[in-house]
Amino acid sequence: MIVQLRLDERLIHGQITTAWSRALDIDTILVANDHAAGNVLLRNTLMMARPADKKVAIKSITDTLHLLKDPRAEKMKILILVDNPKDALCLAEELNIHSINIANYLKKKSPDKIKIADYCSADKEDFILFEKLIEGNREVFSQMVPNSEKHDFKVLLHRAK
Repeated sequence: MIVQLRLDERLIHGQITTAWSRALDIDTILVANDHAAGNVLLRNTLMMARPADKKVAIKSITDTLHLLKDPRAEKMKILILVDNPKDALCLAEELNIHSINIANYLKKKSPDKIKIADYCSADKEDFILFEKLIEGNREVFSQMVPNSEKHDFKVLLHRAK
C-alpha cells in the first residue's frame, strides 16, 4: 500500500529517515528516479542515508510502476520519493495515488521560476504539471515535517499565479 508520494529533490535525507518514516509508520522507502537508479554513486549515497530499520529500493520510473502494480506490494507500507513533478504526476496517474506531499522543489534552473512557498518554486512547465496533479481526486498538500502545518497545495499554487 502506498502511504504517501513525496516530491523532494533531496530524496532520502534526515527528515525522511528520522521523522517521516516514523510518522507514516512505513516499512519501505521507494526512490522512484531514473537518474538515481542508473547512477551507482548516487544509489550508494542514498543507501548510506537510509534508516536501518526500513527496506529501501531505488528504481527507475518504469520499474517502480511494475513493482507497485504487483499485488504483493499491497502488503507493504510504502513511502515513494520523487524529485520532480513530471515523475510525481506519472506515478499518481498510473498508480491511482491519493496522498501527495509537495515538499522541497527549488533546484531546477529556469529563468521564469515563480515562488510557490519558501521551499518550492516552479516554471511554466512545472505549473502545468502541478495543475494536472491537483485536478485528480487527490489530496495534494505541502508539509515539510510531520509536526509542521499541512498546506493545501492548490491554494499555494493559485496564490503564486
